[in-house]
Amino acid sequence: IAQLQHKLLDIHALLDYIEFVHPLLKTPPSHPLHANENWMGCFTKSMEVCEALYFAGVPVWLVCSEAYISLTMNVVHSV
Repeated sequence: IAQLQHKLLDIHALLDYIEFVHPLLKTPPSHPLHANENWMGCFTKSMEVCEALYFAGVPVWLVCSEAYISLTMNVVHSV
């Protein structure tokens, strides 16, 4: 049963991507959309991927070295 649930969740995620995210990546909106709270989101090291997903409303976290973080940036919690 667990494997079936896993596959169904994978299919559901793929359908969400095809229906909502992919069209927004092909023709990005002029301003960021509100993040969909039902999506898990992703971690990326790429600024371009981060920006594209951010504008598409996908929760996204940019992973970078501490050397690239501005002293004026508000860091809530460093991991």
